[in-house]
Amino acid sequence: MTTMISEVYSAFKTAGVPEQEARRAAEALSAENLATRHAVAEDKRDLAAEIAEVKQEIAELRQELYSEIAGVKQEIAELRQEIYSEIAGVRQELSNEIAGVRQELSNEIAGVRQELSSEIAKVSQELSSEIAKLRQELSSEIGEIRREMGVTRWMLGVILVVVALPILREIVATWL
Repeated sequence: MTTMISEVYSAFKTAGVPEQEARRAAEALSAENLATRHAVAEDKRDLAAEIAEVKQEIAELRQELYSEIAGVKQEIAELRQEIYSEIAGVRQELSNEIAGVRQELSNEIAGVRQELSSEIAKVSQELSSEIAKLRQELSSEIGEIRREMGVTRWMLGVILVVVALPILREIVATWL
């Protein structure tokens, strides 16, 4: 005997359905219900299998994504290293250029100093010669002025004696 839903059978009997028909209807509904349950269980199993497959695909995609990210990170690190190397090279080139410019400027400054020292020595020599000439001329003129002053003093002395002596005689004579 097949399984039937007793509630459905009772309901059909209460409604006045003949026994055989009520039994067949209850059994049919029971079979349908059982088939539906089996189908739902099978669908659940299928769905669970599909979910497991999707989860596996997601895990694989996640792994691929992590691998891609790791690759990109590695490329970025390599590019960063290349950039740092390029910057170091440019710094070295600039440092060499600056050192060269400094050396050129230092050489130029030394040359200018040498030229200026030479010019200063020449001007100093010319000034020394001029000063020596001026000293000679001044010394000569000072000697001349001293001679003239000596003569002038002698003349003043004579004038004083000639003029002052008679005046002094009169003053002395008046006092005495």
